Amino acid sequence: MKIGLIVDDLSVARWQSDALETVASDNEFVVYNCTNTRPQPRRAAHAFYYLLNLFAVRNRMTRRTALPARLKIAAVRSFEAEGSGAWQELPAALLDSIRADPPAVIVKFGMGLLRVPPPDRQAAPILSYHHGDPVRFRGRPAGFYELLHGERTVGQVIQILGNTLDSGACVAAAETRAIRHSYRATLVESYRHSPLLLKRGIANAIAGAAVQPSARGRNYRLPDNWTVVKFVAARLAALVKHLIYGAFYEKDWNVATAPLRSRSELPMPAPAEPESWGLIARPSGYRFIADPFPHPGGDGVLVEALRASTGLGEILHIGSAGQALVCRDVGHFSYPAPFRFEGADYLLPEVSEWSGPRLYRLDGKSLQPAGELVVAGSPRLIDPTLFAVEDTIYLFANDASEGSSVLRLWTSASLFSKFAEHPASPIRISPSGSRMAGAIVEHARLYRVGQDSRQQYGDGIVLFEIERLTPTEYREIEVGQLRFPDFRGPHTLNLAGDQALFDYYEDRFSLLAGVRRVRSRLLKQSTAGKIDTAPNVPSGPRN
Repeated sequence: MKIGLIVDDLSVARWQSDALETVASDNEFVVYNCTNTRPQPRRAAHAFYYLLNLFAVRNRMTRRTALPARLKIAAVRSFEAEGSGAWQELPAALLDSIRADPPAVIVKFGMGLLRVPPPDRQAAPILSYHHGDPVRFRGRPAGFYELLHGERTVGQVIQILGNTLDSGACVAAAETRAIRHSYRATLVESYRHSPLLLKRGIANAIAGAAVQPSARGRNYRLPDNWTVVKFVAARLAALVKHLIYGAFYEKDWNVATAPLRSRSELPMPAPAEPESWGLIARPSGYRFIADPFPHPGGDGVLVEALRASTGLGEILHIGSAGQALVCRDVGHFSYPAPFRFEGADYLLPEVSEWSGPRLYRLDGKSLQPAGELVVAGSPRLIDPTLFAVEDTIYLFANDASEGSSVLRLWTSASLFSKFAEHPASPIRISPSGSRMAGAIVEHARLYRVGQDSRQQYGDGIVLFEIERLTPTEYREIEVGQLRFPDFRGPHTLNLAGDQALFDYYEDRFSLLAGVRRVRSRLLKQSTAGKIDTAPNVPSGPRN
């Protein structure tokens, strides 16, 4: 397929280069190179914003770079834009060239405000990124007003360009966290993930498929100096609060069960009354337990348990006979999600801090290493969750290099064959629901449970109904949320017969919280190079 690309002086921002890399292998490009785009004049009323720009908006993702070397460039057509003031127009000669090329779509990564040619002169839809949700935040600057108004997320969309600012039909959409204590980190997070939209945006534009109704929110402009002062003061206050929490507070995790009042509660049980919860006792020697999954044998639960002496997670079985250390190794373990394959029970725990995905066979009350899970691209996986439908095994997980706001999907015919990425992957880009929070739920239909990390980690879950799951298609829709009013959570939710099994936490003050946090991080870093030198150490039951 041929794609048109509008750029300035044959260069793009780093995030734009990353976006082009996602579509480079299957397409060829005609580059429309504008040689006379000029920055808008600066005004004294926005002086403080320009100063803020130096420290936040200019970051590694917005730095200018050459076009990716992998692009298959069929032609470069340089031109000088016409127009006046803030708006530019494509010259008639260039429009004739575009009609002669002709590209399926044009991606706009250059110029300023562009007047779209009339329909009889427009050969292809022009796609433009907007970092903000146009339903609420049109205009600019990206992320600024979301943070100013206390929003939890910053939107990213690709829209078909029209002549009204940020009002075209959206063909791809995502969102990332608004990090309250750092404008720079908020923007890096936004620009780091938005490149993943380009492939889907192009496909939807060609198919004529919009991802959300067109709507127009307020058109924001560059902030005045007093607004920037208030903005910076709020970021500093949030940073102080963030540092105080890191130094003196820690999460006190617990695991509990609650009865399901009726099968009608499924697939979203609501254990909202703490007096009905059955607290699972925390074994001696551990700071907390979390990530509960039912034991495949039907007796008790498998949990992550953080050992106090090392600050590393281990896998415990807590059942009728007491607790048993199921597995520990040179690094941190969490999320002990079980999976049955060919009559045997396996675990695929999270070990992303020190290894690629590793399989373990559950043998009685211990784990035996069963080799690495082979996944295309060799990612380190966050909260990997396996699910089988007929002859296909599906793997839901986050790639640790991208963080927990991008949910990817892989498939394989066997647990011991290579997992290839699903054509629809990534299937969600958002801090709300993109990190798995338990096993896939089967209850008349299929449901996926994801963590809600828009504000605080592990503070609630989001439920999605899986409308379509095949080796070539995936589609889901959000159908519910669950959050406890008196505690933080749930963070993980599974079903065990007529019981809901979940974890939750409270923020606890401790003078040693920061010391333990730093010590744990150093220990985890020190284990990263020991993968090949330390054997797996399974253990039998203990009381």
